Amino acid sequence: MSTTWSAVQAHMRGKYKLQDDTPDMMSMVWVYDDDRSQKIIVRRFRSADRDLVEFKSAFARRADVEPETLLVENSRLPIATVALSGDVYIAIYNALLDHLHLDDFDFLLSRVAGVADTLEEKFVRRDDF
Repeated sequence: MSTTWSAVQAHMRGKYKLQDDTPDMMSMVWVYDDDRSQKIIVRRFRSADRDLVEFKSAFARRADVEPETLLVENSRLPIATVALSGDVYIAIYNALLDHLHLDDFDFLLSRVAGVADTLEEKFVRRDDF
């Protein structure tokens, strides 16, 4: 049985305190034991006639980190990748919706937020996102 966006929405609404909840996008803020926090956005989109889920979390502004530094760091990331969206660096991961098990969803949600928070702490040394 494949996962649907409705199932993802119900799962997030039932398990997490949401900051945003729109038809194609939801967001929440992870709060860590050391009082750091990290916002993560989950959105549905279509590409090549397939439904995908995007996990993304901002961690720095363009002026905070040299692009080459992040390209090197990108090759070391265990999950997610670094991208530039406007003037903000994000950790991002895309998955096929119909192949996504909800246990994997929770793992990806926490790991993408965790990667972004680690990068933010390492390169920005503030908790802005």
